Amino acid sequence: MRGTLLLSKLKRVSTDLSIRNKLFISFLLLNFIPLAIIGALTYQKSNLLIQEKTNDYTIDLLSEVSKNIELNLREIDRLYYAIFTNPEVRRALVQANSGQLSMVDYLSLSNGISQILYAAIIDRDDVENVHLFSLNGNVFQTGNRSFATDLNKADWDQIMDNKGNLVWLNLDRDPLFIAGGSSIYDVDNLKKIGYFVLEYKKTALYKYYNQIKLTQQGELFIIDQEGQMISHKNESMINSRPNAAYINRIIGGGKQGNFSEQVDGRRQIITYQQIGDIGWKLVSVIPAENYWIQSLILKNWMLLIFLSVFILAILLAYFTSNSISKPIRQLSDMMKNVEHDRLDVSFQYNSRNEIGVLSRNFNRMIVRISYLINQVYQEELLKQRSQLKYLMFQINPHFLFNTLETINWLARIQGAPDVGKLSKALGDLMREAIKGKEMVTLDREITNVNKYVYIQNYRYADKFQFNIDMHPDTLRVVVPRFILQPLVENAIVHGLELKLGQGSIEIRSCFQGNNLVLTVTDEGQGIEPAQLFEIQKALSGKAEEVQTGIGLLNVHQRIQLHYGKAYGLSIHSTFGSGTTVQLVLPSSGGPGERLSESST
Repeated sequence: MRGTLLLSKLKRVSTDLSIRNKLFISFLLLNFIPLAIIGALTYQKSNLLIQEKTNDYTIDLLSEVSKNIELNLREIDRLYYAIFTNPEVRRALVQANSGQLSMVDYLSLSNGISQILYAAIIDRDDVENVHLFSLNGNVFQTGNRSFATDLNKADWDQIMDNKGNLVWLNLDRDPLFIAGGSSIYDVDNLKKIGYFVLEYKKTALYKYYNQIKLTQQGELFIIDQEGQMISHKNESMINSRPNAAYINRIIGGGKQGNFSEQVDGRRQIITYQQIGDIGWKLVSVIPAENYWIQSLILKNWMLLIFLSVFILAILLAYFTSNSISKPIRQLSDMMKNVEHDRLDVSFQYNSRNEIGVLSRNFNRMIVRISYLINQVYQEELLKQRSQLKYLMFQINPHFLFNTLETINWLARIQGAPDVGKLSKALGDLMREAIKGKEMVTLDREITNVNKYVYIQNYRYADKFQFNIDMHPDTLRVVVPRFILQPLVENAIVHGLELKLGQGSIEIRSCFQGNNLVLTVTDEGQGIEPAQLFEIQKALSGKAEEVQTGIGLLNVHQRIQLHYGKAYGLSIHSTFGSGTTVQLVLPSSGGPGERLSESST
């Protein structure tokens, strides 16, 4: 229960915090929590990570050392090739194999071959002696020491069977040298003519790795395929096999690898790398304590970095939260002004970020609200006027229809058909005026106009001529009801009634792009410039009160209420010549839609 109350209290406090304080605390937590987690995990994993990196470094280092040793041994191979391809060497072995050499000839031949062998190794510090053995046991060599006794039967078998590169042998009885040997074949007929044996100094192997850092941290040595040491800084250990169990893991392992193992009560990191294809392996044994020293150094550095970053995070959190919340606070104060019906405010924040976009949208919203308030006011005012007119038109409509129908039949009975037609046309117009439908086809709108003109012709006699020039496809377009009759009425009453003589009224329709264009033209007396200016000003929405052209303004506003500001009415007039009124409406909807509308 107490936990729930505490949680609810903390939630309420966090909700009431200002944006600046929320951002400040959030930035601190977002910096502190990851830093703490990363620091703890890094400290816990530091031993493993450092060990992995050190293992990679050790393997790379051992790989480089093994490559250097391999390259050196390949140079011995080239020395071997140079010797057995020498014509004099081959000739001497062939003569020795013949068994016909006298002692004097043998000594003379041996002296010459020794000079050739000595010349081949004179610039090499890593080669002690070179021995050539004929098939019948004769020996040609660079030194005086016999080397054959150091080779056992297994060694000789490997040399006799070898036909390519040198085979390298670790000599159990000799801690100073290893042997490289192979059979020698005559390059002319590919027959075996002898054997090649080279004494290689084990100290030459040690010089390839005695200076690297691994020898200072632990042990570094070379073992053969049986696990015996070929090279070690402690010469007393050469040709011995370490008693540790990890040697068997190295021998049974792949060409390279690393692992950890307890050796004499201490954990050691074992890394090994095979040298070429001869089967020897370079082994590194490093105490695990060396890794822990690096981990301790890393931990101290991490604590120092953590404190520095945390202090920097506090400063950055303060300045960042303040820079983000400041324009938001200013915008909030601006919104409070709007709340108090001040729509003349504007927030300026020159930036492309989200707050800049918010400020621009806020300014556009204020402009839009002002516009909508004004538009709603105008629309409501127009609706009220329309409703008032509608109520006036609905005063006892059935009584008027019945009376006009009675007049129609009475006129027909008494022989006055024109009076009957006139009353029927008036009745049809009134019936059309009070129908509930707002939209009609243009064809029906023209029918209503014809009825109105029919009535007016009786009033004005031959005062005007009425012409209609409609594009056939436009007749099926659906338009607002009674948009042409007020224009024709204006043309008669304000244009032709005061004109001396006869005039004309013409209605045209056509398509212009996606728009339907209707024009009503009269040859009346036109409109005075001052009055025309007031009407055009009213149509553009810049005049609050209009004394003349109310019918035109009503049609214009109805069209814009239906279709938007892009459509409506425009007027052009020359005083004394006439007036043209143009209506622009959308021609949307297909023929089927227009036809169905006309049938209603």
